[in-house]
Amino acid sequence: MAKKPEKDTRIDRTMQHLSGLANSEGFLQYADVLRETGQIRNYSVLYFNLKGFGQINRKFGSATGDEIIIRYGEVLHEYTTEEEFLGHLGEDTFIALILRKNRDMFLNLLIRGVLVETKTEKGKSWVSLSAVVGVWDVDGDIKDPRDVITYPSIAMSHAKYELHQSHAFASKSVLARATQREEILDIFHDSIEQKEFEVYYQPKVDSRDGKLIGAEGLVRWKHNDEMISPGAFIPTLEMSGEILFLDYYVLERVCEDIKKWKEAGQDPVTVSVNFSRKDLKDRELAENILGIIKKAGIDKELIEIEVTETVDDEEHEILTAFLDKLYEMGIRTAIDDFGSGYSSLATLREFKVSTLKIDRSFINTDDFSWRDEVILTDIIHMALQLGMSVITEGVEREDQLVFVNNAGCFAIQGYYYDRPLPHDEFEKRLKDKQYGKK
Repeated sequence: MAKKPEKDTRIDRTMQHLSGLANSEGFLQYADVLRETGQIRNYSVLYFNLKGFGQINRKFGSATGDEIIIRYGEVLHEYTTEEEFLGHLGEDTFIALILRKNRDMFLNLLIRGVLVETKTEKGKSWVSLSAVVGVWDVDGDIKDPRDVITYPSIAMSHAKYELHQSHAFASKSVLARATQREEILDIFHDSIEQKEFEVYYQPKVDSRDGKLIGAEGLVRWKHNDEMISPGAFIPTLEMSGEILFLDYYVLERVCEDIKKWKEAGQDPVTVSVNFSRKDLKDRELAENILGIIKKAGIDKELIEIEVTETVDDEEHEILTAFLDKLYEMGIRTAIDDFGSGYSSLATLREFKVSTLKIDRSFINTDDFSWRDEVILTDIIHMALQLGMSVITEGVEREDQLVFVNNAGCFAIQGYYYDRPLPHDEFEKRLKDKQYGKK
Protein backbone atom coordinates (compact mmCIF):
# COMPACT_ATOMS: atom_id res chain seq x y z
CA MET A 1 0.00 0.00 0.00
CA ALA A 2 1.28 3.45 -0.94
CA LYS A 3 2.10 5.68 2.00
CA LYS A 4 1.20 9.32 2.34
CA PRO A 5 4.19 11.61 1.88
CA GLU A 6 5.41 13.09 5.13
CA LYS A 7 4.48 16.73 5.58
CA ASP A 8 7.56 18.84 4.92
CA THR A 9 7.93 22.45 6.01
CA ARG A 10 10.39 23.15 3.17
CA ILE A 11 9.25 24.63 -0.12
CA ASP A 12 8.11 21.68 -2.22
CA ARG A 13 6.73 21.97 -5.74
CA THR A 14 4.32 19.12 -4.99
CA MET A 15 2.75 20.93 -2.03
CA GLN A 16 0.12 23.66 -1.89
CA HIS A 17 1.99 26.31 0.03
CA LEU A 18 -1.02 27.79 1.81
CA SER A 19 -2.54 24.63 3.25
CA GLY A 20 0.48 22.33 3.23
CA LEU A 21 -1.56 19.70 1.40
CA ALA A 22 -0.53 18.17 -1.90
CA ASN A 23 -1.15 20.29 -5.00
CA SER A 24 -2.19 18.76 -8.32
CA GLU A 25 1.32 17.47 -9.02
CA GLY A 26 1.66 15.84 -5.62
CA PHE A 27 -1.81 14.34 -5.88
CA LEU A 28 -1.05 12.85 -9.30
CA GLN A 29 2.18 11.35 -7.98
CA TYR A 30 0.33 9.55 -5.21
CA ALA A 31 -2.43 8.41 -7.59
CA ASP A 32 0.20 7.13 -10.03
CA VAL A 33 1.70 4.87 -7.37
CA LEU A 34 -1.75 3.40 -6.74
CA ARG A 35 -2.31 3.04 -10.47
CA GLU A 36 0.97 1.15 -11.00
CA THR A 37 0.15 -1.32 -8.23
CA GLY A 38 -3.45 -1.74 -9.43
CA GLN A 39 -4.82 -0.61 -6.08
CA ILE A 40 -6.48 2.52 -7.48
CA ARG A 41 -9.52 0.44 -8.49
CA ASN A 42 -10.37 0.31 -4.79
CA TYR A 43 -10.73 4.10 -4.64
CA SER A 44 -13.13 6.90 -5.46
CA VAL A 45 -11.88 10.37 -6.33
CA LEU A 46 -13.84 13.30 -4.91
CA TYR A 47 -13.27 16.74 -6.43
CA PHE A 48 -14.99 19.46 -4.40
CA ASN A 49 -15.48 23.19 -4.36
CA LEU A 50 -16.60 25.13 -1.28
CA LYS A 51 -19.97 26.87 -1.45
CA GLY A 52 -20.09 30.63 -0.92
CA PHE A 53 -16.45 30.99 0.04
CA GLY A 54 -16.26 34.35 -1.75
CA GLN A 55 -18.80 35.75 0.71
CA ILE A 56 -16.78 34.39 3.65
CA ASN A 57 -13.67 36.15 2.29
CA ARG A 58 -15.56 39.41 1.95
CA LYS A 59 -16.98 39.10 5.46
CA PHE A 60 -13.79 38.19 7.34
CA GLY A 61 -11.06 39.39 4.98
CA SER A 62 -8.57 37.40 2.90
CA ALA A 63 -6.14 36.73 5.78
CA THR A 64 -8.85 35.11 7.88
CA GLY A 65 -10.13 33.39 4.75
CA ASP A 66 -6.71 31.77 4.33
CA GLU A 67 -6.78 30.58 7.93
CA ILE A 68 -10.23 29.08 7.35
CA ILE A 69 -8.93 27.18 4.31
CA ILE A 70 -5.99 25.83 6.32
CA ARG A 71 -8.24 24.74 9.17
CA TYR A 72 -10.74 23.17 6.77
CA GLY A 73 -7.99 21.00 5.30
CA GLU A 74 -6.87 20.00 8.79
CA VAL A 75 -10.40 19.01 9.80
CA LEU A 76 -10.92 16.92 6.66
CA HIS A 77 -7.55 15.24 7.17
CA GLU A 78 -8.83 13.92 10.49
CA TYR A 79 -11.54 11.99 8.61
CA THR A 80 -9.14 10.21 6.23
CA THR A 81 -7.32 6.95 6.87
CA GLU A 82 -3.62 6.22 6.34
CA GLU A 83 -4.43 4.72 2.93
CA GLU A 84 -6.38 7.80 1.76
CA PHE A 85 -5.07 11.08 0.38
CA LEU A 86 -6.21 14.70 0.47
CA GLY A 87 -5.08 17.41 -1.93
CA HIS A 88 -5.65 21.15 -2.27
CA LEU A 89 -5.75 22.41 -5.85
CA GLY A 90 -5.82 26.09 -4.93
CA GLU A 91 -8.24 28.69 -3.54
CA ASP A 92 -11.41 26.85 -2.43
CA THR A 93 -10.99 23.66 -4.47
CA PHE A 94 -9.87 20.33 -3.00
CA ILE A 95 -9.56 16.72 -4.13
CA ALA A 96 -9.41 13.42 -2.26
CA LEU A 97 -8.65 9.76 -2.95
CA ILE A 98 -11.00 7.84 -0.67
CA LEU A 99 -11.35 4.08 -0.35
CA ARG A 100 -14.57 2.99 -2.05
CA LYS A 101 -15.92 1.52 1.18
CA ASN A 102 -15.58 4.95 2.86
CA ARG A 103 -16.84 7.01 -0.08
CA ASP A 104 -20.41 7.62 1.09
CA MET A 105 -19.31 8.64 4.57
CA PHE A 106 -16.80 11.17 3.25
CA LEU A 107 -19.21 12.43 0.58
CA ASN A 108 -21.94 13.03 3.15
CA LEU A 109 -19.43 14.88 5.32
CA LEU A 110 -18.56 17.24 2.47
CA ILE A 111 -22.19 17.86 1.56
CA ARG A 112 -23.40 18.27 5.15
CA GLY A 113 -20.45 20.50 5.92
CA VAL A 114 -17.98 20.85 8.75
CA LEU A 115 -17.59 23.52 11.39
CA VAL A 116 -14.33 25.43 11.31
CA GLU A 117 -13.21 27.68 14.13
CA THR A 118 -11.79 31.07 13.28
CA LYS A 119 -10.68 34.10 15.26
CA THR A 120 -12.08 37.57 14.67
CA GLU A 121 -11.77 40.91 16.41
CA LYS A 122 -14.82 39.97 18.46
CA GLY A 123 -13.33 36.64 19.50
CA LYS A 124 -13.82 33.11 18.26
CA SER A 125 -16.33 32.37 15.55
CA TRP A 126 -17.52 29.22 13.83
CA VAL A 127 -18.00 28.88 10.09
CA SER A 128 -19.88 26.03 8.45
CA LEU A 129 -18.30 24.93 5.17
CA SER A 130 -20.09 22.64 2.72
CA ALA A 131 -19.10 21.77 -0.82
CA VAL A 132 -20.32 20.82 -4.28
CA VAL A 133 -18.76 17.46 -5.11
CA GLY A 134 -17.91 15.49 -8.22
CA VAL A 135 -17.29 11.78 -7.69
CA TRP A 136 -15.49 9.28 -9.90
CA ASP A 137 -15.40 5.64 -8.88
CA VAL A 138 -12.17 4.59 -10.59
CA ASP A 139 -12.94 1.79 -13.01
CA GLY A 140 -10.90 0.18 -15.76
CA ASP A 141 -7.54 1.27 -17.02
CA ILE A 142 -6.60 4.94 -16.80
CA LYS A 143 -5.48 6.08 -20.24
CA ASP A 144 -4.29 9.50 -19.10
CA PRO A 145 -2.94 9.92 -15.53
CA ARG A 146 -4.69 13.26 -15.29
CA ASP A 147 -8.07 11.50 -15.65
CA VAL A 148 -8.10 11.16 -11.86
CA ILE A 149 -8.54 14.93 -11.70
CA THR A 150 -10.35 15.58 -14.98
CA TYR A 151 -13.21 13.09 -14.57
CA PRO A 152 -14.38 14.10 -11.08
CA SER A 153 -13.96 17.79 -11.98
CA ILE A 154 -16.33 17.25 -14.90
CA ALA A 155 -18.84 15.68 -12.52
CA MET A 156 -18.49 18.61 -10.10
CA SER A 157 -19.17 21.11 -12.91
CA HIS A 158 -22.18 19.04 -13.95
CA ALA A 159 -23.55 19.14 -10.39
CA LYS A 160 -22.88 22.85 -9.91
CA TYR A 161 -23.84 24.39 -13.23
CA GLU A 162 -26.34 22.01 -14.78
CA LEU A 163 -28.04 20.02 -12.03
CA HIS A 164 -27.69 22.77 -9.38
CA GLN A 165 -27.27 19.99 -6.84
CA SER A 166 -24.78 19.10 -4.13
CA HIS A 167 -23.02 16.30 -6.02
CA ALA A 168 -22.85 14.22 -9.18
CA PHE A 169 -21.06 11.08 -10.32
CA ALA A 170 -18.80 10.89 -13.36
CA SER A 171 -20.99 8.44 -15.26
CA LYS A 172 -20.37 7.55 -18.90
CA SER A 173 -23.21 9.85 -19.97
CA VAL A 174 -21.80 12.78 -17.97
CA LEU A 175 -18.33 12.27 -19.46
CA ALA A 176 -19.85 11.95 -22.95
CA ARG A 177 -21.61 15.28 -22.45
CA ALA A 178 -18.28 16.81 -21.47
CA THR A 179 -16.81 15.58 -24.74
CA GLN A 180 -19.75 17.12 -26.57
CA ARG A 181 -19.14 20.42 -24.77
CA GLU A 182 -15.53 20.42 -25.90
CA GLU A 183 -16.63 19.83 -29.49
CA ILE A 184 -19.12 22.69 -29.25
CA LEU A 185 -16.50 25.09 -27.92
CA ASP A 186 -14.04 24.02 -30.63
CA ILE A 187 -16.38 25.12 -33.42
CA PHE A 188 -18.26 27.94 -31.69
CA HIS A 189 -16.31 30.99 -32.85
CA ASP A 190 -16.04 29.75 -36.43
CA SER A 191 -19.80 29.17 -36.40
CA ILE A 192 -20.37 32.73 -35.21
CA GLU A 193 -18.22 34.09 -38.04
CA GLN A 194 -20.03 31.93 -40.59
CA LYS A 195 -23.42 33.07 -39.21
CA GLU A 196 -24.61 29.55 -38.53
CA PHE A 197 -26.68 30.90 -35.66
CA GLU A 198 -30.14 32.07 -36.69
CA VAL A 199 -32.75 34.11 -34.85
CA TYR A 200 -36.26 32.70 -34.61
CA TYR A 201 -39.04 35.00 -33.43
CA GLN A 202 -41.81 33.82 -31.11
CA PRO A 203 -44.79 36.18 -31.31
CA LYS A 204 -46.41 37.89 -28.34
CA VAL A 205 -50.12 38.46 -28.75
CA ASP A 206 -52.79 40.57 -27.05
CA SER A 207 -55.47 37.98 -26.36
CA ARG A 208 -58.23 40.62 -26.25
CA ASP A 209 -58.03 41.38 -29.96
CA GLY A 210 -55.52 38.87 -31.34
CA LYS A 211 -53.02 41.56 -32.32
CA LEU A 212 -49.29 40.89 -32.59
CA ILE A 213 -47.69 43.17 -29.99
CA GLY A 214 -44.13 41.90 -29.78
CA ALA A 215 -41.78 38.95 -30.11
CA GLU A 216 -38.89 37.21 -28.39
CA GLY A 217 -35.73 36.56 -30.35
CA LEU A 218 -34.61 32.95 -29.77
CA VAL A 219 -31.35 31.55 -31.08
CA ARG A 220 -31.10 28.41 -33.19
CA TRP A 221 -27.90 26.76 -34.45
CA LYS A 222 -27.72 24.98 -37.76
CA HIS A 223 -24.37 23.23 -38.25
CA ASN A 224 -23.67 20.95 -41.23
CA ASP A 225 -27.39 20.99 -42.08
CA GLU A 226 -28.28 19.72 -38.60
CA MET A 227 -29.92 21.67 -35.81
CA ILE A 228 -28.05 21.64 -32.50
CA SER A 229 -30.39 21.80 -29.52
CA PRO A 230 -30.18 25.00 -27.42
CA GLY A 231 -30.21 22.65 -24.43
CA ALA A 232 -26.85 21.34 -25.62
CA PHE A 233 -25.00 24.53 -26.48
CA ILE A 234 -26.41 27.24 -24.20
CA PRO A 235 -25.39 25.60 -20.87
CA THR A 236 -21.99 24.85 -22.40
CA LEU A 237 -21.46 28.46 -23.44
CA GLU A 238 -22.64 29.69 -20.05
CA MET A 239 -20.22 27.44 -18.19
CA SER A 240 -17.32 28.59 -20.37
CA GLY A 241 -18.27 32.28 -20.36
CA GLU A 242 -18.58 32.29 -24.16
CA ILE A 243 -22.32 32.97 -23.92
CA LEU A 244 -21.62 36.72 -23.98
CA PHE A 245 -20.39 36.51 -27.59
CA LEU A 246 -23.59 34.71 -28.60
CA ASP A 247 -25.88 37.16 -26.77
CA TYR A 248 -24.20 40.14 -28.44
CA TYR A 249 -24.47 38.36 -31.79
CA VAL A 250 -28.22 37.73 -31.35
CA LEU A 251 -28.83 41.36 -30.38
CA GLU A 252 -26.93 42.53 -33.46
CA ARG A 253 -28.95 40.22 -35.73
CA VAL A 254 -32.25 41.37 -34.21
CA CYS A 255 -31.27 45.04 -34.62
CA GLU A 256 -30.28 44.38 -38.24
CA ASP A 257 -33.62 42.68 -38.95
CA ILE A 258 -35.60 45.51 -37.37
CA LYS A 259 -33.67 48.06 -39.41
CA LYS A 260 -34.37 46.15 -42.66
CA TRP A 261 -38.06 45.88 -41.82
CA LYS A 262 -38.24 49.61 -41.20
CA GLU A 263 -36.44 50.38 -44.45
CA ALA A 264 -38.86 48.09 -46.29
CA GLY A 265 -41.83 50.05 -44.95
CA GLN A 266 -42.84 47.49 -42.35
CA ASP A 267 -43.99 48.46 -38.87
CA PRO A 268 -41.87 46.25 -36.56
CA VAL A 269 -42.83 45.33 -33.02
CA THR A 270 -40.63 45.40 -29.92
CA VAL A 271 -38.36 42.34 -29.77
CA SER A 272 -36.95 41.01 -26.51
CA VAL A 273 -33.44 39.55 -26.44
CA ASN A 274 -32.12 37.32 -23.66
CA PHE A 275 -28.89 38.06 -21.82
CA SER A 276 -27.42 35.46 -19.49
CA ARG A 277 -26.59 36.21 -15.86
CA LYS A 278 -23.06 35.15 -16.78
CA ASP A 279 -22.87 38.22 -19.01
CA LEU A 280 -22.89 40.42 -15.92
CA LYS A 281 -19.14 39.80 -15.63
CA ASP A 282 -18.75 42.32 -18.46
CA ARG A 283 -18.79 45.59 -16.50
CA GLU A 284 -19.57 47.50 -19.71
CA LEU A 285 -22.52 45.29 -20.63
CA ALA A 286 -25.11 48.08 -20.56
CA GLU A 287 -22.90 50.45 -22.57
CA ASN A 288 -22.19 47.76 -25.17
CA ILE A 289 -25.89 46.98 -25.55
CA LEU A 290 -26.64 50.66 -26.11
CA GLY A 291 -23.77 50.83 -28.61
CA ILE A 292 -25.19 47.94 -30.68
CA ILE A 293 -28.64 49.57 -30.78
CA LYS A 294 -27.19 52.94 -31.76
CA LYS A 295 -24.99 51.40 -34.46
CA ALA A 296 -28.07 49.83 -36.06
CA GLY A 297 -29.82 53.21 -35.98
CA ILE A 298 -33.11 51.90 -34.60
CA ASP A 299 -35.45 53.23 -31.93
CA LYS A 300 -34.50 51.98 -28.47
CA GLU A 301 -38.17 51.24 -27.79
CA LEU A 302 -38.00 48.39 -30.30
CA ILE A 303 -35.56 46.40 -28.13
CA GLU A 304 -36.21 44.85 -24.73
CA ILE A 305 -33.45 43.13 -22.74
CA GLU A 306 -34.55 40.02 -20.83
CA VAL A 307 -32.68 38.76 -17.79
CA THR A 308 -33.45 36.11 -15.18
CA GLU A 309 -33.38 36.97 -11.51
CA THR A 310 -30.40 35.58 -9.62
CA VAL A 311 -30.22 34.15 -6.10
CA ASP A 312 -26.52 34.92 -5.58
CA ASP A 313 -26.10 38.02 -3.39
CA GLU A 314 -23.15 39.44 -5.33
CA GLU A 315 -24.80 38.79 -8.71
CA HIS A 316 -28.01 40.32 -7.38
CA GLU A 317 -26.26 43.62 -6.65
CA ILE A 318 -24.60 43.63 -10.08
CA LEU A 319 -27.90 42.78 -11.78
CA THR A 320 -29.66 45.62 -9.96
CA ALA A 321 -26.98 48.10 -11.07
CA PHE A 322 -27.17 46.77 -14.63
CA LEU A 323 -30.95 47.22 -14.78
CA ASP A 324 -30.63 50.70 -13.31
CA LYS A 325 -28.18 51.63 -16.09
CA LEU A 326 -30.47 50.38 -18.82
CA TYR A 327 -33.38 52.26 -17.23
CA GLU A 328 -31.35 55.48 -17.26
CA MET A 329 -30.42 54.83 -20.89
CA GLY A 330 -34.07 54.46 -21.85
CA ILE A 331 -33.74 50.78 -22.82
CA ARG A 332 -36.65 48.50 -22.00
CA THR A 333 -36.00 45.55 -19.70
CA ALA A 334 -37.84 42.41 -18.60
CA ILE A 335 -37.47 39.91 -15.77
CA ASP A 336 -37.84 36.45 -17.29
CA ASP A 337 -39.22 33.32 -15.60
CA PHE A 338 -40.76 35.18 -12.65
CA GLY A 339 -42.13 32.61 -10.23
CA SER A 340 -39.88 29.79 -11.44
CA GLY A 341 -38.70 28.94 -7.94
CA TYR A 342 -36.46 31.70 -6.54
CA SER A 343 -38.30 34.87 -7.42
CA SER A 344 -39.56 37.03 -4.59
CA LEU A 345 -41.85 39.99 -4.28
CA ALA A 346 -38.74 42.03 -3.46
CA THR A 347 -37.99 41.81 -7.18
CA LEU A 348 -40.97 44.05 -7.89
CA ARG A 349 -39.65 46.62 -5.44
CA GLU A 350 -35.93 46.53 -6.25
CA PHE A 351 -35.70 46.11 -10.02
CA LYS A 352 -36.51 48.92 -12.42
CA VAL A 353 -37.95 46.88 -15.26
CA SER A 354 -40.50 47.51 -18.00
CA THR A 355 -41.97 44.01 -18.14
CA LEU A 356 -42.58 41.08 -15.82
CA LYS A 357 -42.74 37.69 -17.54
CA ILE A 358 -44.82 35.16 -15.64
CA ASP A 359 -43.17 31.75 -15.79
CA ARG A 360 -44.98 28.79 -17.29
CA SER A 361 -44.78 27.00 -13.93
CA PHE A 362 -47.78 29.08 -12.80
CA ILE A 363 -49.98 27.51 -15.48
CA ASN A 364 -48.30 24.12 -15.96
CA THR A 365 -51.12 22.21 -14.28
CA ASP A 366 -54.37 20.54 -15.26
CA ASP A 367 -56.21 21.76 -12.17
CA PHE A 368 -56.11 25.46 -11.25
CA SER A 369 -57.02 26.15 -7.63
CA TRP A 370 -58.44 29.31 -6.11
CA ARG A 371 -55.07 29.75 -4.38
CA ASP A 372 -53.32 29.78 -7.77
CA GLU A 373 -55.68 32.48 -8.98
CA VAL A 374 -55.30 34.63 -5.84
CA ILE A 375 -51.48 34.50 -5.99
CA LEU A 376 -51.24 35.21 -9.71
CA THR A 377 -53.88 37.96 -9.58
CA ASP A 378 -52.04 39.75 -6.77
CA ILE A 379 -48.67 39.52 -8.55
CA ILE A 380 -50.11 40.88 -11.78
CA HIS A 381 -51.98 43.65 -9.95
CA MET A 382 -48.86 44.76 -8.06
CA ALA A 383 -46.74 44.76 -11.22
CA LEU A 384 -49.31 46.83 -13.10
CA GLN A 385 -49.62 49.27 -10.20
CA LEU A 386 -45.84 49.70 -10.32
CA GLY A 387 -46.01 50.65 -13.99
CA MET A 388 -44.81 47.34 -15.44
CA SER A 389 -46.42 45.47 -18.29
CA VAL A 390 -47.07 41.77 -17.68
CA ILE A 391 -46.86 38.84 -20.08
CA THR A 392 -47.38 35.12 -19.48
CA GLU A 393 -45.17 32.67 -21.36
CA GLY A 394 -45.74 29.02 -22.16
CA VAL A 395 -49.49 29.31 -22.81
CA GLU A 396 -50.58 26.31 -24.86
CA ARG A 397 -54.20 25.55 -23.93
CA GLU A 398 -57.54 27.36 -23.83
CA ASP A 399 -57.97 26.82 -20.09
CA GLN A 400 -54.54 28.33 -19.43
CA LEU A 401 -55.47 31.39 -21.46
CA VAL A 402 -58.76 31.80 -19.59
CA PHE A 403 -56.95 31.42 -16.25
CA VAL A 404 -54.36 34.14 -16.90
CA ASN A 405 -56.98 36.43 -18.47
CA ASN A 406 -59.12 36.12 -15.34
CA ALA A 407 -56.02 37.00 -13.30
CA GLY A 408 -55.60 40.20 -15.33
CA CYS A 409 -52.91 39.31 -17.87
CA PHE A 410 -53.71 39.59 -21.59
CA ALA A 411 -50.26 39.63 -23.20
CA ILE A 412 -49.55 36.04 -24.19
CA GLN A 413 -46.54 34.14 -25.52
CA GLY A 414 -46.74 30.46 -26.31
CA TYR A 415 -47.80 27.74 -28.71
CA TYR A 416 -51.47 28.62 -28.19
CA TYR A 417 -50.86 31.39 -30.71
CA ASP A 418 -47.59 30.51 -32.41
CA ARG A 419 -44.29 28.66 -32.24
CA PRO A 420 -40.92 30.39 -32.70
CA LEU A 421 -40.81 31.38 -36.38
CA PRO A 422 -37.87 31.63 -38.78
CA HIS A 423 -37.08 35.12 -40.03
CA ASP A 424 -39.09 34.92 -43.28
CA GLU A 425 -42.21 33.46 -41.65
CA PHE A 426 -42.20 36.06 -38.92
CA GLU A 427 -41.76 38.78 -41.53
CA LYS A 428 -45.06 37.66 -43.05
CA ARG A 429 -46.70 37.93 -39.62
CA LEU A 430 -45.59 41.55 -39.42
CA LYS A 431 -47.64 42.51 -42.46
CA ASP A 432 -51.07 42.38 -40.84
CA LYS A 433 -50.25 41.52 -37.22
CA GLN A 434 -53.60 39.84 -36.80
CA TYR A 435 -54.14 36.42 -35.26
CA GLY A 436 -57.81 36.77 -34.69
CA LYS A 437 -59.47 36.68 -31.31
CA LYS A 438 -59.66 33.16 -29.86
